[in-house]
Amino acid sequence: MEHPLEKQYGLSAYELLDALSKRFRARVTLEGVVAEVQLEKKIKALVETVIERYETHDLDGHPDFSIWLPKAKKPLLAECKNVRDSDEAYRKGGEVVAYKAETQKTRTSKGDPTSRFYGVEQFDILSVCLGKKTGNWADFMFARTIDLTRHARHEGKLSVFQRVPLPGAAVHPWYDDLGELLRQWR
Repeated sequence: MEHPLEKQYGLSAYELLDALSKRFRARVTLEGVVAEVQLEKKIKALVETVIERYETHDLDGHPDFSIWLPKAKKPLLAECKNVRDSDEAYRKGGEVVAYKAETQKTRTSKGDPTSRFYGVEQFDILSVCLGKKTGNWADFMFARTIDLTRHARHEGKLSVFQRVPLPGAAVHPWYDDLGELLRQWR
């Protein structure tokens, strides 16, 4: 069965994927999409147990997901990021001891040099996909935004980089299970 994109672009699925794999910016975009789809699977699995419902968003300046806990009037907002590339990590004696997640926007708006930095109030949960490091794009770490490292010079903004623990080494404020983090919220 032909996918609508194959028909739209006059290319086979293989040709489309091959083209994406050869272009850096397209791969970066694809990796972001893969992380979001993997995160949505995790969120969806929590519906009717830990969460009531959720919505996905594909809007500039808006977090990727809204998640409603049971009886909550207001959703928790979740942002999805990937860890930095394989050569970037926190090291001690040459050994990787933690990963890096970049928590700043791609562009700065005119007139506000701090607009590239996320405000602590812009979302409630940071979800970091570890797939670039582990090869398993379903591996994540989760933290409450209020517990993340703040920017040294700009009050109310997040630091550009966050230290993310290695898989199996979740330490405060990080969780390797979204359900557990959300259960703590109640």
